[in-house]
Amino acid sequence: MLARVMEPTPGDLAADASAYQAMDHQQVNNVFVDDLLGGGAVGPRVIDLGCGPAGIPLILSERWRAAEDAGDLAGSSFADGQLQIMAVDFAVEMLELAQFEIELAGMQDLVYLQQIDLTDPEGLQEDLCQTIISNTVLHHLPNPITAIQVATRALMPGGRLFIRDLFRPDSEEEIERLVELHTDSAADTEVPPEFAPSQLLRQSLWAALTLEEAREMVESVGIPADVIQMTSDRHWTLDWTSPNGPSVQTA
Repeated sequence: MLARVMEPTPGDLAADASAYQAMDHQQVNNVFVDDLLGGGAVGPRVIDLGCGPAGIPLILSERWRAAEDAGDLAGSSFADGQLQIMAVDFAVEMLELAQFEIELAGMQDLVYLQQIDLTDPEGLQEDLCQTIISNTVLHHLPNPITAIQVATRALMPGGRLFIRDLFRPDSEEEIERLVELHTDSAADTEVPPEFAPSQLLRQSLWAALTLEEAREMVESVGIPADVIQMTSDRHWTLDWTSPNGPSVQTA
């Protein structure tokens, strides 16, 4: 099995944020929201851990607003009450991009931003919301379990945790196959080599957890291992509803 290799620390955080925003995440973000809404109740209070430029919160807000305008909230997966999304990230540069996108979309009444350190297990207060989501964030963290601890602390009893991340293949050849399959080589020539989409995906796959590591991680804090399943050729997904009782352990 390949050893996990963390991504290099960006030398220019603003350039790193801009390079991430320039990549086309629309399809994977839409699939994430489709799967979230298709799998159970959402909200009304939602936290997105590691929101980046707020792509997923904005898609989720658009879906809620469309259902509201159509008078179909009761027939949707959205819980009663106005949707409120706390979109959190540690990088100020990402939050600045997110603020611009939120204002551009006119979603300030549904999405607000907060700077949070996901390496601090107590980074959020207890029992804040009914739904916590996170997309391809854990592999950026040296110790990803801290983000799970943040989530379980902030999730209300009976709330839903929906996390998706990349998984680390068992060979370098498989990593290169996935990089070639899921990136456009032409896009690599438009940015500096360190920000090329193929290089960013390659680094992320090396930094990701294996399926077994992810299951062992969540099981250590009381979440059943079998709630994590492979959901694409490069992603695993955790979809778990907490019991209506005391929170799972956070230490």
